[in-house]
Amino acid sequence: MGKSSVMREMPKAHRYLMQDIFLAYLAMGIYLTLIGSALPSIKAEYHISYQVGGWMMSAQQIGYLAMGIVVSLATRRLGAKCTYLFLGALAFVGLAIMMVSGNPALLIFAMLLTGICKGSTANIGNQITSMVSNNDSSLLNLAQAFFAVGACAAPLIMMVCGTSWRMAFGITIAVGIISLLHGVRTQIGPDAFCVQEPTGKTDWGFLKQGIFWICSVLLLCYLAFEASVIGWLVTFFIDSGAADAQTAQLLATALWGALLIGRFASAWFATRFSPQHMICVMTIGTAVCFSVMMCSHSLVPMAIGTFGIGLFMAGMYGTTLGGSDNLIGRYPMCMGMFIVIPGVGAAVTQSVIGVIADQIGIRGGMYVLYVLIALMLLSTVLFVAHGRKKS
Repeated sequence: MGKSSVMREMPKAHRYLMQDIFLAYLAMGIYLTLIGSALPSIKAEYHISYQVGGWMMSAQQIGYLAMGIVVSLATRRLGAKCTYLFLGALAFVGLAIMMVSGNPALLIFAMLLTGICKGSTANIGNQITSMVSNNDSSLLNLAQAFFAVGACAAPLIMMVCGTSWRMAFGITIAVGIISLLHGVRTQIGPDAFCVQEPTGKTDWGFLKQGIFWICSVLLLCYLAFEASVIGWLVTFFIDSGAADAQTAQLLATALWGALLIGRFASAWFATRFSPQHMICVMTIGTAVCFSVMMCSHSLVPMAIGTFGIGLFMAGMYGTTLGGSDNLIGRYPMCMGMFIVIPGVGAAVTQSVIGVIADQIGIRGGMYVLYVLIALMLLSTVLFVAHGRKKS
């Protein structure tokens, strides 16, 4: 069943809710990518080091990680809708803080807020998408495609605003306000979001299932890799001497253009191929293209590698969740753990890159990502083996 059929067969309230999820992912794509695009300007204006920049991005991942557990508790106390809207506003508070202060502690706190927003939106949004679509991976990939639309727009916003990164942040805050106003009319009932287990107790049975740990490692490697590439890409191209600031922003747009194409393509392929086949192609393709980018020192092959990375890693998130044997639908806490465990990897990786970059340069820091590539390939082998055993 294609994604359009799934949407048409939903009740009106569910369709509106999915439209709001798409809008929230669009806004999330803008603000998360815009921070990476603006980082060289913020770094220069506030005179911060690579290490502080790494701490900022790690703080974002820590906020994302914390939401894996906190969102579940918050929705039980406050309700899903209130939690979704309140935590969804924090990213734009964080952007406002960064606009007015260069204090490292405040910058780190602001990034923590953006991570909290990212984690809550991803946690609640993925659970809603999974429940209302009966774990249809094409709709999960479509939601990720809207994230890519926003992410693709972010470097363009940065280019239009020129040297005024604050104006770019202001535009993003306006988009966030529109998203929140749209969300006020949503209806998030128990048929769209399971606040707690039917028994009232948390069922941790998914921890005993091998596919949970396989998917967790895949998501850990993918999210840490993606967050690091997104966060450091513009800085990498500028500081390695391969591109000037404007060209680097264009390359960031190209990356997200590739991600956008890849996520729409993944939504289509998900209706025709198994998650195991798709993950295998995506992982190998990402490894090859990253090697092309890292082993090159001239602009053209680096740009080709960057575009390829976007194409191949685009559908990994939704496809991995789609191949998790519907653990998300059966265990409400499972989505939270799919955020907590990968969040650790992303938080650690970005700090490590920053620390190493201060010592030997940004290119040396980026070589850390080969560790993630190796783990991703290994977990892909296990993912494919599990799929064959189940069939």
